[in-house]
Amino acid sequence: MSMVEYDSPASFRGQLQRGRGAAVHRTSTAPGAADAVYECVITDTRWDRQVDQRDSYLAGLIARLDLPLAPIQQHLLTYDDEDAEPVELALQVLALLPMVGRLDAAAVLRGYAIDGPHWSTALEAIGDSGAMKLPSIWDGLADDIIANRDDAPLAQAIWCDTEPWTTFAQSQPRVRRIIDELKASRSPGPARRDTRPEIAAIDNEDLIGLVAAGGSERRQALEELGRRGDRIVFDLGRVLG
Repeated sequence: MSMVEYDSPASFRGQLQRGRGAAVHRTSTAPGAADAVYECVITDTRWDRQVDQRDSYLAGLIARLDLPLAPIQQHLLTYDDEDAEPVELALQVLALLPMVGRLDAAAVLRGYAIDGPHWSTALEAIGDSGAMKLPSIWDGLADDIIANRDDAPLAQAIWCDTEPWTTFAQSQPRVRRIIDELKASRSPGPARRDTRPEIAAIDNEDLIGLVAAGGSERRQALEELGRRGDRIVFDLGRVLG
């Protein structure tokens, strides 16, 4: 949980830090708007990452203002501590930007997924968004990831039933073997109900209804819309903010 102290909720910066829709309407006139957006991406002002999503909100602002990605890329290149949280939001934002025409983000994200210190966090961002559908990110990615790593770091990074690992396993024997070994070594425990297949079967209109209704399924509905590459997620981010 972040300990960032927010500015006044009436101020542009305070609204931006909180992910408010009001800040979106002020970006074209607010002094220092670009720097404030970069700050929220790089510093990550969310108080609780588990319930507070900002990736679509901030990606929409970057696209709206047509901001260069150099400051975000510089942050990724210079941060090398073990804790991945300070780069998590930046990678999530990069994964969504190609959906609104910022194809330059694809090269930055792919490069970090291959060579970055927190490459597995970049893969998680790719798997949780619609970025797997983009040839500029996806084509040859599995080969590059696997070729650069031994089994140990792969086993540490792999989450058996999540993307992109489940798709990687279809073409990468090493990934498939590691997943099988990890599953075999699991201690038996209470089964966790996986609602992803149910969410995946819902059409876009009903997913939007789930987002609007709030509740426990809002996050999953937003993630599913993102995986499908539906640009409505950016509009929803502004409205919900």
